[in-house]
Amino acid sequence: VGGNWKCNPKTLEEAVKLVADWKGQPSFDRRKIDVYACPMMPHLLKVAGPMAKIGIQACAQNCSKTAEGAFTGEVSCAQLKDSRVGWTLVGHSERRAKYGETDQDVADKVEKALEAGLKVVVAIGEVLEERESGKTDEVNQRQLKPVIAKIKEEDWSKIVIAYEPVWAIGTGKVATPDQAEETQAAIRAFLAKEVSEEVAEKVRIQYGGSVTPENCAELIKKPNIDGFLVGGASLKPSFMDIVQKSIPPIPLKKPKWSKIADLNPVTKGFNVMAKCTKAAAQVEGTEGLYEAQVGDASGVMTISFRNKDLCDLCKDGASLRIQNTAVKMVKGYIRVVVDKWSAFKPADEELTFEVDTKNDVSTTEYELVES
Repeated sequence: VGGNWKCNPKTLEEAVKLVADWKGQPSFDRRKIDVYACPMMPHLLKVAGPMAKIGIQACAQNCSKTAEGAFTGEVSCAQLKDSRVGWTLVGHSERRAKYGETDQDVADKVEKALEAGLKVVVAIGEVLEERESGKTDEVNQRQLKPVIAKIKEEDWSKIVIAYEPVWAIGTGKVATPDQAEETQAAIRAFLAKEVSEEVAEKVRIQYGGSVTPENCAELIKKPNIDGFLVGGASLKPSFMDIVQKSIPPIPLKKPKWSKIADLNPVTKGFNVMAKCTKAAAQVEGTEGLYEAQVGDASGVMTISFRNKDLCDLCKDGASLRIQNTAVKMVKGYIRVVVDKWSAFKPADEELTFEVDTKNDVSTTEYELVES
């Protein structure tokens, strides 16, 4: 998620306050999302440090297509890198429309930025007339083609594509989730054709155009929308709401089921589908500690727990689903502990296997030796 401040705010004091306001919002997990912001050049170096402390990377709004030298008003990519600015935006529609930047100019800037070791956000997008005449994909491909020619395959990990329908920027109009998804899927398909399937799959494609905390949650659900380039809404503390809503949910994984015979003293997070072979009972001489025996077709084991309510589940013959248990050693013998981190409940359906009661892994004595 990126925030393009454009030629805002008016004063440095306001810029510093905005970052302070962001700091006051709930923090985000930096391992799950990249966040950058594009202050205008006089403010950029002043707020880069405070932004970095809250996980937001500094990004220039523009860069020169030339190197250092007699280029009045320009800032080279190498100078940005030397100033510890890690990202730059290129090709924004306002640069193209108001300052005459061509597709080739944008491509040349991408080349210079990559040579300097910067990460690059490449903005593309169509105006309303082009959208209404059905030329959206044609325009995006025309803008991308010279850029693609400047990028080595190993540098694609440093590239982000920002699709911004010009008719939606700052107008309050937003492409519907389906419109944005259709266009960004076409961009990905074009990259697959022109570069490679691998690059197309991995490259991040942002959507930009009147993104707000209210509409971002629906947009981010689309498979080809990987984030946002935010304009006016990035000048508010609620920009952090957009960041939070853009973090992908933790994917659910099916548990990997083990066999009891595979249990050993170094096993972690043990999952097993088992039948109860000895009902739960309180351990003699203890207060609030219970044990039961469960088994599968490979053997049986002893489980222990302190939640008395589990005794109602651990009855002879009951089919059980036991997950994320801890393996502990008690006087040299394995005990599988069902604690607050474990899941212990009836199996979804009755288990039909015959339990091998002869192989009791909890009766195998282990000796601690120095490695």
